[in-house]
Amino acid sequence: MKYKLLLLALLWSVAATAQKNALTVAELSITAPVSVENPQPAKPQDGLYFYGFQKGDVVLVNVEPEKAGQTINLEVQDFASGSVVYSSKSIKKVKDLRLTVPQKAIYRFILTSAIGNPLAAHLSIKRLPANDELRHFNPNITWKNIADTTWTTASEKVLVKGELTPTTLIDKTFRVASMANLNPSRVSVPFKLPANTVHWVYWVGVGQQSVEDLKNMTKLITKGASVVASTVVSPVVGFGLGLLPSLPQVAASGNIDYYFMNKASADKFVADEEGWKPYTFAQGTGIVSDYKKVSLSETPKPADGTLYATFRNSNTVTGLDITLKIVAFEQEKKYVTRQVRKPAKVEQKLVPVFGEQ
Repeated sequence: MKYKLLLLALLWSVAATAQKNALTVAELSITAPVSVENPQPAKPQDGLYFYGFQKGDVVLVNVEPEKAGQTINLEVQDFASGSVVYSSKSIKKVKDLRLTVPQKAIYRFILTSAIGNPLAAHLSIKRLPANDELRHFNPNITWKNIADTTWTTASEKVLVKGELTPTTLIDKTFRVASMANLNPSRVSVPFKLPANTVHWVYWVGVGQQSVEDLKNMTKLITKGASVVASTVVSPVVGFGLGLLPSLPQVAASGNIDYYFMNKASADKFVADEEGWKPYTFAQGTGIVSDYKKVSLSETPKPADGTLYATFRNSNTVTGLDITLKIVAFEQEKKYVTRQVRKPAKVEQKLVPVFGEQ
C-alpha cells in the first residue's frame, strides 16, 4: 500500500510538472451552441475553434460549463483528414484530456450544448512541446481563400496523330539546255503541297550517275538489305519516313543551280529578267545532287499555294538532264473517344493554414 501511494504521488508530481510547463494555446469563455452546421466557416462562429500543433505535441484540454449540472458535447477532428481524434457526448466537464499529435496538424474543436439551448462554458487548450526547439511554434491559424473544384468525367473525341502517308508530287527527268543553246537554260517546275502535309522531301540529281546511285539504293531496299521495310521501294519515301538516315549525294562541283520561288519570281527567273528573289529555306549552286527534308513550319505559303522549283544550267556548251523527285508526307487526322476529366463547378472557400512562425 505504501508503494502504491508513493507511485501515485510520483505520477501526480509528474503531471503537475507537465501542467506547469504547458504552453497556453487558448483560454476562452465560450458559448456552446445547440449545433454547428458549417464545419468550415467563412467567419468565426460559436462552438468552432481551430489551432495548429507540431508533431509530438501533447494537447491538454479542459472544458467546464459555467453552471453546475449542465452537459456539453466535445469533438476534436484532424482538419486535413476529417478523422475524429476525440469525441464525448453529454458530459459535465472534460478534465485534463491528453491528446498526442502524431504529425503536424490543424485540429478542429467543436463544442455544442447537450441541454437543448446554448450554454456558457470555459475552454482551456494547452500544449506540451516534444522538445524545447518547438516551444516557439505558433499554434494560431490564418484563413486562406482557395478554389474548390468539383470534377466530372465526359466522353470526348480527341485528335491523335495517325500514320504518315507519302504522296509523290514530282517524279520526272527533264533537260535544261546550255547557255549557248536556243532552248531555255532555265526551267521552273510548279507543285502544290496537300492540305495535311506535315513535311516534304525533295531530291535533285544531275546526269545519269546520280540517277543510277538512287536506283542502286532502291535495289538494296527491295532485296531487304536495308533497314527500310521491303514495302518501301523509294529511298526518298524511306528518308521522309525517317527510315533512312540519308540519300545519295555527289559532293563534286557541277553546273546546276536550283532555287524555290513564287510564280512572279519564277517567271522572271526563267525569262532571265532582273527582280527575281528565291526563298531562303533551301537552294543549291553548282550541284550534282542534293536533297532536303522540309518541315511545314519553314515552308513558304504563297498566295496561290503553288511553289516553283527552278533550275539554271550555267554550262556554256553542254545541256544537262535533271531528275527531280518531290514527296509530301500527310498525317491522317484520327480521332479516338476518351474519358476526360472536366471541372463541373468551381467555388471559393476558406481553409485554415498555419500562421507565421
